[in-house]
Amino acid sequence: MTRILVADDNRQLVEMLRAMLEDAGYDVVSASSGLAASALLDKEEVDLLILDVLMPGMSGDAVADLLRRSRPDLPVLLMTGDSGESFVPGTAYPVLRKPFSEQQLVEAVRLLLPSI
Repeated sequence: MTRILVADDNRQLVEMLRAMLEDAGYDVVSASSGLAASALLDKEEVDLLILDVLMPGMSGDAVADLLRRSRPDLPVLLMTGDSGESFVPGTAYPVLRKPFSEQQLVEAVRLLLPSI
């Protein structure tokens, strides 16, 4: 089963994302910070990262950049509540703007995991 790591410091949002993704048939593991996500990735195999951009300690894009060195093919989807363009300056990762629908989330995941 396809496993997705969701990291956000908003616990309610993490649980909502877990429910949405599990309804779509994915296995979900979660972390409440960038540092926790990074530590979890040392123990867990995942197929996709969904990371909030603004988290205490280590931002989502910093986690993604750190992991690019060891797992360059691991897809990353960033989430942000900031309005603006469809990318975060300084990153090459796709961004999902909050608030988003379950359909938008699942569609973004399927675009990033076409062969799984």
